[in-house]
Amino acid sequence: MQHPKISIITVVRNGEKDLESAIKSVVNQTYDNIEYIILDGLSTDSTLDIIRSYEDQIALWKSEADRGIFDAMNKGLDLATGDWVYFLGCDDVLASPTIIEEVVAEFTHADVIYYGNTYLKKSNQIYTGKVSKWNIALRNISHQAIFYPKSVYKQKKYNLDYKLTADHVYNLELYSRLAGDFVYMPKLISIYNDLGMSSVNVDQQHKKDIVGIVFDNLGGAVGTYYWFRVKLSNFKNSLKGGK
Repeated sequence: MQHPKISIITVVRNGEKDLESAIKSVVNQTYDNIEYIILDGLSTDSTLDIIRSYEDQIALWKSEADRGIFDAMNKGLDLATGDWVYFLGCDDVLASPTIIEEVVAEFTHADVIYYGNTYLKKSNQIYTGKVSKWNIALRNISHQAIFYPKSVYKQKKYNLDYKLTADHVYNLELYSRLAGDFVYMPKLISIYNDLGMSSVNVDQQHKKDIVGIVFDNLGGAVGTYYWFRVKLSNFKNSLKGGK
């Protein structure tokens, strides 16, 4: 596909500390067919002033109440008109000014989910590498590194039962039926703040449901493997706690 439109969506609430860096990393891209959408959740700091200062470089922005980050992201999916959609956190940045141009050069099939890597600032490591049915259960693809085609994002929304990790469930369910349409690009897409809410808190509903989700979507062998890994991890943690 030649010169596809890329919709980049940033969801924010009270992000005055980091938002401008995220915006600059988008508006300074060398690729010229980007639709940038910002959805604000009624910020009470200077976030709206920052957004307004870049208004002429933003395709669309709104400030309204939402039911959490994934509800706002679902609104973004409804508003997006791009051939692919990509989410950039308000405290994350694209890896370089040329990265969208670089990845678009690899977008050869309209219905493919393309994904790459993120750099985790706190952990000082690259995440995640190529996924398989065996490891996608254990480690999600960062939504700061994945591009969903219109044929996917206009048909599927995030499950709001999962307040912090709905993107993991989203990717698991997609992979269960579209594994052949996940294409890995060994490129650094973004620099990710791994001190965000989903990195330091536990999604209790996800923790309760994930084994069943893995069994249902990836099969009994992977489900059993995942269940064993969870039990082993819990056992190791209990030993640490007993010291």
